[in-house]
Amino acid sequence: MNLLYAVSAQGNPLYQGKFGLHGRYQTYGQHSFIYDLIAAAYRRGVRVTLLVEGLSGFPLAEPLKKYAHVFELDEAPQLGTVDLVLLDQPTDKLVKSLPAGCPAICIIHKKDSIYSREVQDRCDQFLCMTEAALEYQSTRIPVGKLRMVHHGVDLERFKLSNEPKGKNNAQPKLLFYTRLNRQEATTWRILEQLLLCNVRLTMLGDGDAFWKISDKYGRDLTLINHIPCHSIHNFLHHFDIVASAGRGVFEALACGLPALCAGYEYGGVVLPNNIRRHMEVNITGYRMAADLVRMRQDIDMAMSLSHETCRLMASEHGSVDTFLDRIGIGEKRPLIVA
Repeated sequence: MNLLYAVSAQGNPLYQGKFGLHGRYQTYGQHSFIYDLIAAAYRRGVRVTLLVEGLSGFPLAEPLKKYAHVFELDEAPQLGTVDLVLLDQPTDKLVKSLPAGCPAICIIHKKDSIYSREVQDRCDQFLCMTEAALEYQSTRIPVGKLRMVHHGVDLERFKLSNEPKGKNNAQPKLLFYTRLNRQEATTWRILEQLLLCNVRLTMLGDGDAFWKISDKYGRDLTLINHIPCHSIHNFLHHFDIVASAGRGVFEALACGLPALCAGYEYGGVVLPNNIRRHMEVNITGYRMAADLVRMRQDIDMAMSLSHETCRLMASEHGSVDTFLDRIGIGEKRPLIVA
């Protein structure tokens, strides 16, 4: 199978031009999605071409050359046979460059994304990854073109740690992983409550609130502005528990770490009996606000979950291989054991 993944990265459009870092853009959920999808497709024997509008600012151009042929839109050669196109943040220019006749699926990362008439006409399907996105887009795009498939993380990359590690339930090492440019009031409320919870706190994220947090709480936590998404799996194993949203939660669970939902609202512990409801709004806490005063009890409950229980939530509900199966990309191959 020949897959073309075509993405517009000019000006980091999904994040409105924010998060520049030394000539590239920082990596967040969209980039993690692209990386895991292409790596998993490669393992299935799929021949992947990555076509990028704005390649110089795209942070994964070099890492993804291990799994795909990578080209700048204006410098791409003839692409040859293409069986399927996945479009990500498409511009009209990107759409016009696509080979004629091959089916195209547009990936919707943000529920309220708006697409031009040219994009709507060219794409056969629009892929929503949450029920909230499906509900919203059904008012903008013909329902017959909409599909809903939950996104997933690469379980071959995010794994249980092989190193024995005892839990410190009394003062766990907690990673609060979030962008610092949205819902700033919610971020502050969650952060200030975490600081009351007797945890060893690391905060990972960048945005307008970074220096404000550094100024006020820099002595009380470890503050880091960025870990590239293709490195984050190496970082997570330093922690006992993660507070995050969306893919950040699934990445933690896949590593066997319990998770608190901390996005648009504080959503409490992610558990086997509530994860599906969380997924409807991309584990952001939207319309699911929990009591911040109970956060320490939530941490204790989360820490009582076994590594295997956390891993099972990711494998059952957030696997990139399940995502690829649902949209018909390649066939999962068994691992070759030397």
